[in-house]
Amino acid sequence: MNPPGASRLGASRVGASRLGGSVSFGAFALVLLLSLCGVAASVLGALRLAESSRQNWLERGRMEALELSSAVDGALLQVEAQLGALVTLFHSSSFVEADELSRAEANLPSDGLSVTLSGLAFAAILDDSERRRYEDRRGIVLSVPGNPDKPSPSWASHFPVMLASQGRPQFHEGADLAAIAPLRSMALSATRLERTVVMSPTFQMVDRRFAALAVSAPNGGTPGLLLGILDVDELFERMVRWELPGLSMRLLEYPGSWELDSEPKTVRGVAEPPNEAVATFDHRFTHGEARWHLQWSLLPSFEGGVDTVPAFMLGIGGSMLSLLVGLALCLLIYQNALIRQRVDERTAELSDALNRAEAGNQAKTNFLAVIGHELRTPLNAVIGFADLLESRQPTDEARSYVNFVRGGGRHLLRLVNALLEVAQAETGELALEESEIDVTQMIAEAVRSVDASVMAPGVAIALDLAEGLPTVRGDRERLQLVVVNLVLNAIRAAGEGGRVAVGAWRGPEDGDIPNGGVRIRVCDTGSGMTENQVQASLQLFEQVESPMNRRHEGLGIGLPLCRHLVRLHGGTLEIDTRPGQGTAVTVDLPPHRILSR
Repeated sequence: MNPPGASRLGASRVGASRLGGSVSFGAFALVLLLSLCGVAASVLGALRLAESSRQNWLERGRMEALELSSAVDGALLQVEAQLGALVTLFHSSSFVEADELSRAEANLPSDGLSVTLSGLAFAAILDDSERRRYEDRRGIVLSVPGNPDKPSPSWASHFPVMLASQGRPQFHEGADLAAIAPLRSMALSATRLERTVVMSPTFQMVDRRFAALAVSAPNGGTPGLLLGILDVDELFERMVRWELPGLSMRLLEYPGSWELDSEPKTVRGVAEPPNEAVATFDHRFTHGEARWHLQWSLLPSFEGGVDTVPAFMLGIGGSMLSLLVGLALCLLIYQNALIRQRVDERTAELSDALNRAEAGNQAKTNFLAVIGHELRTPLNAVIGFADLLESRQPTDEARSYVNFVRGGGRHLLRLVNALLEVAQAETGELALEESEIDVTQMIAEAVRSVDASVMAPGVAIALDLAEGLPTVRGDRERLQLVVVNLVLNAIRAAGEGGRVAVGAWRGPEDGDIPNGGVRIRVCDTGSGMTENQVQASLQLFEQVESPMNRRHEGLGIGLPLCRHLVRLHGGTLEIDTRPGQGTAVTVDLPPHRILSR
C-alpha cells in the first residue's frame, strides 16, 4: 500500500510532464511570435529614434535661429540705449554745437564687438507755415536727404537737419526727414512720444541700407530731434559671421504706422525661402516704427544633416537579436512554469503540515487542560491527607517522611497549575482577576511559600524590599506565581552554597524604571546563560543545559509563562545574564497599575 502522499506526488510528476510537453510544443510558436514582435519592435524603435533625432536636429536649428534673432534684437536695444544716453547732452546744455556732437559720436563704443551708431544729427521741428521763414533765416532750401539739389515736397511738418556729425551717411544741412517716408514716420512718432527712442524702417542711401533712431530733444530753445544712424548692412554682415552653415536668413520689413503701404518687403536675403528648406522659423520684433520679421530656413546641410546612424543600428541589431531574445524568453517561460508548479506543490505540502501542526498543538493544549484538571483533585487529596498525617506521627522521622510527601505534592500541584495556565494562554482564554495588591506582602508570601524540599544545600535567600512600596492593581495569584517561579528558577540555578536576592522598589519618573513604575528583581549567583540559552529559556517546554552539561529539573514552562503573565499586566520581563556571572530577571510593572502614590 502506498503512503498517503505517494499518490499526490505521482500525480504531480505526471502533471509536470504534461506541462513540460505542452510548454515545449508552444515554445516554437512562441519563438516565432516573439521573433516577429522583436523585428517589429526594432523597426518601430528605429523609426521613433530617427524621428527623435530629426526633432532634436530641428530643435537645435530652432534654438540657433532664436539665438541669432535675439542677438539682432539685443543689438537694436543697445543702440537705442546709446541714443537715450546721448540725449542728456541736449537737456544739460543750453546749445549743442556740431563739434560737440562729433565728440559725442567719437565716444561711442568702438571695440569691434558692440554694435554702435554710424552717425549723429539734430533736426528741428517745423510746421509747413514756418518753412519759408526758416529757409530765409538759414539761407538754405529744404531738400531730400542724400540729394541736396532736390527740394523737399510740402508736408504738414518738416524736420530739417541743423547739425550733423562726420559719420555716414552724412545728412547735409537742410535735409528734410519728411521727404523720405521711413524717416517721416519715425520723426512723427518721436515727436508724439517724448523722450522715447523711436527707430525708423530701413532706407537706402549711398548704396547701403540704414535705419535711423530719433528721440525728442531741445537745442537752444528750438524743439527738435536727436538722430542716430544705424548701418543695417553692417549689423547683418556681423551676424553672418555668427550663424552656422545650413541656416538661411531672410529679413522682411513691414511699413511704419504713418505709411499707407501695408505689404512687407524683403530687406535682406532671398525673395522666397529656398525650395530645399526643411523648416522655417519666424521671429518678429518691433522697435518704434521698425517692424522686422526674421525668417530662418533650415537647410538639409545644417550640422551635416540628421544623424540616422543610431536608428539604423537599432533596427538592424534589434532584428538580429530578436530570435535569440525570443528563444531565451521561451525557455524562461518554460522553466518558470515548472518552478511555479513545484512551488504550488511545496505550498500545498507546507499548508498540510501547518494544518497538522495546528491540529497537534490544539490537541496538546486540550490534553494539558484535561490532564491538569484530572490531576488537581487527587493532588489536593494527597496534600490534605499529608497535613493530617503529619500531626499524628509519633516520631520525627515519620513526620519528615510525611513532610517530604507533602512537599512533593505541592511541587507537583504547582506544575499542574502552570500547565493549566499555559493551556489557557495557548487558547487565549487566560484572563486576569484583578484586585488591590500589597506588593510587599505579596512578595514576602511568595518567598515563604517556596518549600524547603526544593532548596539546595546552603542556598541563602535575601529579601530586600524598599519601604513604602505602593499598592497596585492586578491579579494577585498570578503575580505571586510569577515571583514563585522566578525564585524557584534562581534557587535551581544558584546551586549548593549559592545566593538568591529578591528585591522590589519604586522608581522615580526620571529614572531607569519606565515612568516611575514598580520593579521586582530576582538575582542568583549561578553559572549564568549565553544569549542562545536566554532565547531558548523563553520558549515553551525548552530546558536550558548548565555549563556542567546537566539539565535543571522542570518542564520548561516557567519563564515563558512568567513573561506572558507580566505582559497581561502591561509590564515587561527582561533577563540580564552572562556566562559565569549569574542571572538577574527584572519585572517592571507600569505606572498605571499603581493605586497609592
